[in-house]
Amino acid sequence: MDRREAFKFLDNLAKGISIMFGSDCETIIHDFNTEDCVVASIYNGHVTGRKKGDKLNLLGIYNLDDMRNGKDLYNCLGKTDDGRMIKSTTFHFKDEKFHYVLGINLDFTKLSIAQKTLSDIIKTGIDVSKAINENPNEKVILEIFEEGLRKIGKPVKEMNKKERMALVKYINDNGGFSLKKSIQTVAEKMEISRYTIYNYLKEFGIDLARQ
Repeated sequence: MDRREAFKFLDNLAKGISIMFGSDCETIIHDFNTEDCVVASIYNGHVTGRKKGDKLNLLGIYNLDDMRNGKDLYNCLGKTDDGRMIKSTTFHFKDEKFHYVLGINLDFTKLSIAQKTLSDIIKTGIDVSKAINENPNEKVILEIFEEGLRKIGKPVKEMNKKERMALVKYINDNGGFSLKKSIQTVAEKMEISRYTIYNYLKEFGIDLARQ
């Protein structure tokens, strides 16, 4: 394979990848046989703002010596000047007659935002099927209780009244007090009386049937 054939092969590959993964995927070919390792071909150059003929610009994600020594790099994280997140992979394609470098740069900023949004949407608390079971296991109550402790961030013995009330409200809001014998279980774990729990709930305007 000569220099022209090698470039044609890489250029077709770069074009195909850019089409397959869409406008947020830049593919770029640098010619390392030129003094400035110029861009020989580029698709979707708007991702990084580069164009054909530009000098080598590694976006701060690579070590230049690694690049010149022919090291392939995979799934590197980089950022553009305007803060967009780039996932980048680079392959060397070289012989005695040529040395090309194919870069694939995916702008996954929108995907990252979507991931966070989906994570917020699908986040759940305690399994509802457990919470409404007619004969709930005490383990379910304790799961809600322990999660409440983690939210507040300190053991019961170190809590003030405001924090104890917050714990009781968290348990109620997550269905804990709909479980049989839950008031007694929580009272024992908090080392307070059942009536104290009822009083806390009343301060929040919550009036539970007595267990």
